Amino acid sequence: MKNVKKVSKVLCAFGVSTVLLAGVVGAASNHANHHSNWNGIGSVAPSAQANYSVDYMGAVTVFQQQFPGASVKSISYDAKHNPYYEVEGYYNNREVEIKVDEATGQIVGKEVKGYTKGNKAINVQNIIIPEVAETKAIEKVGADFQTMEWTVERENGRAVYE
Repeated sequence: MKNVKKVSKVLCAFGVSTVLLAGVVGAASNHANHHSNWNGIGSVAPSAQANYSVDYMGAVTVFQQQFPGASVKSISYDAKHNPYYEVEGYYNNREVEIKVDEATGQIVGKEVKGYTKGNKAINVQNIIIPEVAETKAIEKVGADFQTMEWTVERENGRAVYE
């Protein structure tokens, strides 16, 4: 009687093992034949991920495409909610502004303001890139610093980051 129970337990364990092994082999062969887009917990399928992002120079390019020949007054970045770049400048004696979504490069805001008297344009080719400015700021304030937004504009004849 004891031997029958032992044999039953062994056969049951063997059966469960066989079913588990068959499931693993089936899943592996299914994965080999049908590549899954799921990469793990919380991941997003590649087709749903943003394939395009823009940096500050990309935002300036979008600005110059919207306003050919315009000069840039300031570039700002805001990462608080939906990260975007804001580029302000001068076009045909008017102050103009666009907001460019960082993830898509799409214009999410555009404004043409009244006529302007002064011109505080900056040369975007001659400014320190934001990553270098951020590194210098971190050196001064410490590693706990996190950039959520920044602006570069002309003050006293120089391009200055805030």
